[in-house]
Amino acid sequence: MTRICKVLIVENDDDVRDLLGDIFHDEGFRFAMVKTGAEMRDALDEDDYDIVVIDVTQPGHEDGFALAEIARDQGCGAILVTGDHRHLERLQTSGQHYLLKPFRVQRLVEIVDKILVETAAKCVRRKRGDGSFFPARMG
Repeated sequence: MTRICKVLIVENDDDVRDLLGDIFHDEGFRFAMVKTGAEMRDALDEDDYDIVVIDVTQPGHEDGFALAEIARDQGCGAILVTGDHRHLERLQTSGQHYLLKPFRVQRLVEIVDKILVETAAKCVRRKRGDGSFFPARMG
């Protein structure tokens, strides 16, 4: 069964990105995968995503927290993922949905479902980077 929502995975580690892709595929989600924050911004401008799964540790000057803010500004839910427990306090106080590696697949799916419930009542039109809008979801 294919789920209605579409997920964008932002992960620079090929193995972890492929693993997340396998999980979302097996769970029936539509998804796309990118490596960097720049690729994430391009993907958000080009397509309509409901949830963005972001590795906290990113190459370059942007971290996952900054990318999650960009995703939320585009109307997407965000899940931060990290194996570095030094980020735990910041994750706990950020109000963000997050997962610590290693994680259970069921926990990831629970967080996705929670985000979908939180946003289901919102009829938000998401703005593209060029100023145009994606059509509002009808169901």
